[in-house]
Amino acid sequence: MSLARRASFIGKSTALWVAMAVCVLCAALGALGFFTAAFFIWVSGHLGPAAAACICGVALLVVAGLVALGVSLTLRRMNSRQPSLAEDALGVLMLGLRFATLVVRRDPRKAIMAAVIAGALAEYFTSSRPTKD
Repeated sequence: MSLARRASFIGKSTALWVAMAVCVLCAALGALGFFTAAFFIWVSGHLGPAAAACICGVALLVVAGLVALGVSLTLRRMNSRQPSLAEDALGVLMLGLRFATLVVRRDPRKAIMAAVIAGALAEYFTSSRPTKD
């Protein structure tokens, strides 16, 4: 399978998965709304409308708190698995060194020009600039 066909297949399957996820989310939220209304009607038949509204409000706050707790634990677990910034910087440095050695091997004149330009840029950015007072 060619690269273009594979990319097309991946794009189409991703679009289908996203569309299905949106439909499932809408159906789940609709069902949650109906369950909440049914719970309110059932409680209001036993306790009255004001007490039922209070109980449903507290129940929804408890559900929201549990969801927030679950999401925060999941995010904390995901953040603990991420590599550190030092590892990323080291990887970028290694890639830069590999690229530099490739350039030097192919054409040493380009390496000299790159060194001159890098030195000029370093001098420009680290030099003290006069302030406008």
